[in-house]
Amino acid sequence: MSVSRDERNERDEHGWLTPFLAGVLATGAGWVISHALTRGRRRAFDPRLIRNRVHGEELTPVVVVPGIMGSGLCRPDGTRVWLNLRNAIGHFNLSLPLALPLSDSKDDLVPGTLLVGTDGRMPRMFGFTEYYDLLEILEAAGFRLPVAAAPGDPVYHMFTYDWRRDLVEAARRLDAMLERLAEERGDKDARFNLVGHSMGGLLARYYLRYGTAEPSDDQPVTWAGARRIRNLVLVATPSGGAIHSLEALLYGSRVGISYTTLAAPVIASMPSVYELLPPRGVPSLVDHNLQPLEADLHDVETWRRFGWGPFASSTVRRLSGFTEEDAGSFEPFLRAVLGRAAALHRALDRVPDTPCPTRVLLVGGDCLPTLAKAVVPGKEGLPPRFEPRNRKEADAMFEAGDGRVTRASLLASHGPAAEGDHEQCGIPEASRIVIGSADHHGIYSEPTFQSILLRALLRPEPKVQGTMEDKDADAAIA
Repeated sequence: MSVSRDERNERDEHGWLTPFLAGVLATGAGWVISHALTRGRRRAFDPRLIRNRVHGEELTPVVVVPGIMGSGLCRPDGTRVWLNLRNAIGHFNLSLPLALPLSDSKDDLVPGTLLVGTDGRMPRMFGFTEYYDLLEILEAAGFRLPVAAAPGDPVYHMFTYDWRRDLVEAARRLDAMLERLAEERGDKDARFNLVGHSMGGLLARYYLRYGTAEPSDDQPVTWAGARRIRNLVLVATPSGGAIHSLEALLYGSRVGISYTTLAAPVIASMPSVYELLPPRGVPSLVDHNLQPLEADLHDVETWRRFGWGPFASSTVRRLSGFTEEDAGSFEPFLRAVLGRAAALHRALDRVPDTPCPTRVLLVGGDCLPTLAKAVVPGKEGLPPRFEPRNRKEADAMFEAGDGRVTRASLLASHGPAAEGDHEQCGIPEASRIVIGSADHHGIYSEPTFQSILLRALLRPEPKVQGTMEDKDADAAIA
């Protein structure tokens, strides 16, 4: 007898008190220790060092665009189901239906607040530190949420979306939010400074290039989103994808101490994760002899060739948590989500015919060994490996990056625009690139990157758009 998701969640309401209490104790103690160890030695950049704003000058509003798992998800009654203690130490079924067309692959969950919200400590226990750090530095620089802002205060907004679903859909949600904010400001020409973190940078880039249009091979880069974006800051954005997404699709991902909330069958139902796969042209696989393998991760035949997902043996599927019912509907769903992901990346890699009218600042790290390739075993039917067994494998599998996103991915070095560029950057809209020592989740706690970010956000609105003085000021991001 099949059991619905609601019935499974209802059953989970019982029998989890003991692990809940144990988890509270363990994670609470861990947070206290971590807090004591890190906050005591953390250096904080003082925004007063660069804040030289004349009273009465208006700053461009900031919109924070978080990455995957960065937005809360709630039931229609407002009850948060991501992220809370229960699904970080127990389980809540976050899977989407394997429905076609992909627009029908949805449930009744709705986006909530950014994960920090009013209970910022709990997400930090489980590694979601970046948004807490980002909002902390914005607050220190004088930015306020609109509900807490006094007249004349600069404001910031938090864009939230269902991070499980298609990024083009999220871009349309972003457009709707910016249009609403412009209307509330009473300024039909209002523009905003966007800070896109990780996957949030991908959807912000797509919006800048195409607005709300569908990705298609005959669609030119129109810069349709530029009418609402004054500055776009792309922070640790995987424009060349991340091999960790393949690992999550095949093995699942741990949240806190839970291996079930984001088990492999759950993640495999999320279109956005396929859009994080390294696109065609990015070398992401090596064989058991560490020789490069030609493979397009967005091609369903690659999955068939290596026996992944619905093409895995029944034993592997069972160990991964897939049911036979899942396997029956998975193949057509997989074909659709891979095709959608490939179209998205072709749109992002397209070389534009006209210059970008918006300033784009690219920020990231390249001082940490970062997984870039998986090893495909020589024995047929075995899933790929994502951890090296020796130094030689580590040298073949890791590249410079921020621990999650490689430098090559940050720069989209696989793209056609990278050819001949001295930085090997395949993002032609990038006005400036700043790469240094930073962790993917801790970049906003680094004083250097705080300074870079705030220098871009704390410049006042130009008095007259399009003047030579405005252009000179725009070029002077220090």
